[in-house]
Amino acid sequence: MIIYKRKDWLPAIWHFHTGPTAKSLIKRVLLVGLYVSIVTVAELNYIDLRIKDTPSSFLQAMGILLSLLMIFRTNTAYDRFYEGRMAWGSLVNNSRNLALFFNAVLAPEDSETRIFFAKTISNFPFALKNHLRDKPGLDELDETEEGEQRTLSHFDHVPAGVSNQLWVKSETLYREGALSESQHINLNRYLGTLMDICGICERIRSTPIPFSYNLFIKFFILLYVGILPFTVVEVYGYLTIPAVMLTSYILVGLELIGEEIEDPFGMERNDLPLGQLAQLIRVNTHDILQIYLPHVEKEAAKPGFTIVT
Repeated sequence: MIIYKRKDWLPAIWHFHTGPTAKSLIKRVLLVGLYVSIVTVAELNYIDLRIKDTPSSFLQAMGILLSLLMIFRTNTAYDRFYEGRMAWGSLVNNSRNLALFFNAVLAPEDSETRIFFAKTISNFPFALKNHLRDKPGLDELDETEEGEQRTLSHFDHVPAGVSNQLWVKSETLYREGALSESQHINLNRYLGTLMDICGICERIRSTPIPFSYNLFIKFFILLYVGILPFTVVEVYGYLTIPAVMLTSYILVGLELIGEEIEDPFGMERNDLPLGQLAQLIRVNTHDILQIYLPHVEKEAAKPGFTIVT
């Protein structure tokens, strides 16, 4: 995710245009520029194809309809992005609450159990991040107990495997009398929330904008940009070329940004910083459970540690 200062306009504009989305946008705008140049030169010098008798209200009506579609498209994409951020915000809070709970109920000298929960709670966000990004492997997960890493490798759904470890260990503590019945009931709520958050993220990721709706917006943009030079060339002349290119820059840019943020869990520059959030949870849980963590691990959890992740 791009970390930027909201008041620094020029650096932000420059940084945006160095990314793959902006490069893809510029390529499309240049193609539009080539099309409009051919149409403009042909109409002004060779063939009169100008749409003279079409009332201006027709183009205005098309512009209004397209604007409404683009507003809905952008809002829908941002809602998905923000819902994903809310889910990960809930994961941060719930992980801290879990760590606070175990710090309160576990004996200070029970370092083995404290280390287990510090590592296992920290493993869940990393497992969820990799699951949402279709990245198999357990490299980022800490070894909690001997053989536990091999057990996780048997799970197709690794976040469920990590959650299972937390449930099994908690039930063991309850049967051994380390947890009271009321504490056990309260703990179940926190443990269940982990998979609820996972389900929310999976729903966002597996439910894209319907294909027919997405295709219609693209078709409408092409139709509008394709007709536009024929309706304004009589008034603008050669200024039609930059005018239509600017219009296409805005319309196509909004569509590409919507496509980028509607799946907020990917690796693109405007997606959520899942790695940083997962590292933040690791730092918080280790601090709460009073388990030492190297300084470099703590630095990686700070928002300004990297500009783009």
